Amino acid sequence: MESQDREQSSDTAWSKLGGQPGLCLNCQHAKINETRRGTAYLRCTRSAWDARLVRYPRLPVRDCVGFDAENRNENMKSGEQRQQ
Repeated sequence: MESQDREQSSDTAWSKLGGQPGLCLNCQHAKINETRRGTAYLRCTRSAWDARLVRYPRLPVRDCVGFDAENRNENMKSGEQRQQ
């Protein structure tokens, strides 16, 4: 149940961005920052050590040199199998 709550709150935060995130939706470096007033910003955590990237990218991100896909294996539910 706890993971469902996290997924729902994460989905809610993504919907507050006001635009499509593009590549960031599936990037492990993307983090949603939400203010107390409910405004959400997408932050690139990789920008802390990679000077080629901006901290708050313009959305949608269509091309990114720092894109790293999330590890989907960690997010898979038990019983699901990888498609080969």
